[in-house]
Amino acid sequence: MPSSRFRNGYRTVAALAAAMLLLAPAASVAACLICDEVVELDGVRANCFRQDYEKFLSTARSAETSNTEVDLSACAGDDGRERRGLDRMPGLLSPGSESSARNQRELRSVYIFDEASLVCLKRLLDGHEGTIDPSVRFDLVENCKP
Repeated sequence: MPSSRFRNGYRTVAALAAAMLLLAPAASVAACLICDEVVELDGVRANCFRQDYEKFLSTARSAETSNTEVDLSACAGDDGRERRGLDRMPGLLSPGSESSARNQRELRSVYIFDEASLVCLKRLLDGHEGTIDPSVRFDLVENCKP
């Protein structure tokens, strides 16, 4: 029969192994909690993203968190300041005014993406047919499932 010292060692090893098994999936599927999930672009911002895609991807890959800020304000002619706050709820708009309200509000020019979202957005933009206007929404959660 093993001594109590060995039994305690087995318990410690078993507890550590169980903890590692519980934490391993969480570490490998860690989600970016601050990354943007929905992207609305116009043609100018979409072209700017495509043009600087490799730079954004390189920055994300070299970052400790694999996240990067994608700033499209220079290409879009913005001053970098954005209006923050809640968008109007579509259910509160009068019928037919939803699309005009969307086109009238200012588009964002600064987003935060992780590496996977950058790759997916590039794939979505490359696969998009037709013009890109503010009514086109790229839902990265829905369209970028692994």
